[in-house]
Amino acid sequence: MKNTKNNMIYMNNQTLDRPKWEQIARPNQLAPPGNWNVWMILAGRGFGKTRSAAEAIKKWILSGNYKRIALVANTIQEARQVMVEGESGLLTISSDSEDEKPEFLSSRRLLIWPNGAIATLYGAEHYEHLRGPQFDAAWIDEFAKFQYPRETFEQLSFALRLGTNPKVILTTTPRPIQFIKDLMKREDVVTVRGTSLENIDNLSPTFLKQLEYLKGTRLEAQEIYAEILENQQNTLWSWEDIEACYKNPPHFLDNVVIGVDPAITSNDSSDETGIIVAGMDAIGKAYVLDDLSISAAPNIWAERVVEAYHKYGARVVVVERNAGGELLDNLIKSIDFDIKIKPVYAHKSKLTRAEPIVLLYQKKMIFHARQFHKLEMQMATYEPKSKSPDRLDAMVWAMSELFHISGNNGSNVSPLVWQI
Repeated sequence: MKNTKNNMIYMNNQTLDRPKWEQIARPNQLAPPGNWNVWMILAGRGFGKTRSAAEAIKKWILSGNYKRIALVANTIQEARQVMVEGESGLLTISSDSEDEKPEFLSSRRLLIWPNGAIATLYGAEHYEHLRGPQFDAAWIDEFAKFQYPRETFEQLSFALRLGTNPKVILTTTPRPIQFIKDLMKREDVVTVRGTSLENIDNLSPTFLKQLEYLKGTRLEAQEIYAEILENQQNTLWSWEDIEACYKNPPHFLDNVVIGVDPAITSNDSSDETGIIVAGMDAIGKAYVLDDLSISAAPNIWAERVVEAYHKYGARVVVVERNAGGELLDNLIKSIDFDIKIKPVYAHKSKLTRAEPIVLLYQKKMIFHARQFHKLEMQMATYEPKSKSPDRLDAMVWAMSELFHISGNNGSNVSPLVWQI
């Protein structure tokens, strides 16, 4: 989107001159011509995907040609925060005129326009809720985040049975999931690519500064330039292993630990403190239950660790002690003296420590209770000898504790690991 800061004149909080979207949008932000069923926007963060889709949906609705729309995000909360109420959401981009402004009934998950059009919010985590309703259009946001992308899309496709020309807009920063590749090959799908830097005039200085830290990494290629990264031989985890690791844990786990990879400083360039909650069931399967990693001062992340310890009934907090020594233990103890802490030391290389955990994923011994996007990005893009990934480190420490992996060299691994 072009810079629009000077394109509006305000008087008494009323917009007197609102430029039309077609006047300020870049060509690849406008709905493509031709006979298509799916418009897929694969673009980097900050490209303007949300605005592009919201403006298209608004135009379709105001034309009177589309009356029943599905808004599908990873969760209902994300659908509301991004697609409806976000800075580029449907409520925000609509004027206050009686003909255009929809009413949002949050308790019913509905947006209702003056002309009778209705949009309903859905979370992909419960994609089966799409069974039954009927639509003539849909918008799917951040599709690559979905735990069940194929199942969600297929269920939605069955529901698109109203009108003469049902259409879907799919917006996402890409991940190399197979179903996205399958969609790109379909004749009824138009794929538009774009990078974050196309929208540089509207990106904050803080965001642009963060882009500097990604230069030269695989994350830069994926998150900024929207490239679909394939597995490389020198990465530890494959995307296929990650996509196969989702499974709901039992309701009760009596063996829960918290892995912590601490960051001592809390300035703009400091690492995050990795905080991963993991548990093991009665038959020896382990689960990542939560990712509470945070970039904050030590006293702040220590409080988060203590809260998680009690929330999940953890038996121990495993803290890497290479930096900070006993100071970190004392910090946590100062908040709650009764918390059990186990210090660990990274004597061996990160590769050596991680290899047994990679094997456990491959053997279907470790699962994720839900999608943990940032952790999984570190898993899939980490290459030995590259910058230390905080969430990944914390996860490795937690799983090493659950599976009794000691010595950091794989030689002293619980027999349980090798029985499968």
